Amino acid sequence: MDGNRDFAAIAAVVEQYVRGMCAADADDLRAAMHPKMSCIGHFDGGLEWNDRDAFIAGVTGAVKTPDTDPWFSIGRISVTGDMAIAEVEDIWLGMHFDDVLTLLYHDGRWQIVSKVFCLRGPNG
Repeated sequence: MDGNRDFAAIAAVVEQYVRGMCAADADDLRAAMHPKMSCIGHFDGGLEWNDRDAFIAGVTGAVKTPDTDPWFSIGRISVTGDMAIAEVEDIWLGMHFDDVLTLLYHDGRWQIVSKVFCLRGPNG
C-alpha cells in the first residue's frame, strides 16, 4: 500500500458514503461499506446500533429530497497497515453530524467497517 494512494482512496470512499447517504443511493452506500458494517450512535432519544442493511433502509426511507451536492469535511485520516480511521463532519437532512469511520483494506479496496456518529445540537 502507498500512503498517498491510500489517503486518496479513503477520501474517495468517504465521499461515496456521504454522497450516497445524502442522495439516498443504496448502491453507493453498499459499495462504500463492508457487508458486516455497523453504524452506532445516539439519535432521536435512543441508541441506534444498525447493520449495513438497516442503516441503508433508514437512510433511503428518511430522504425525501436527495441532496446531490452535500456539505462534508474530512478532518483527519489515519492509516496503520490495512486499517484506517477517517473523521468526518457532514450535514444530512439539515442535521450536523460528526462521524468516525473505521475502514479496512480488504479484497483490494478500502471499505467502511464501522461508523460511530454524534449529532451536534440539542437532539444529539
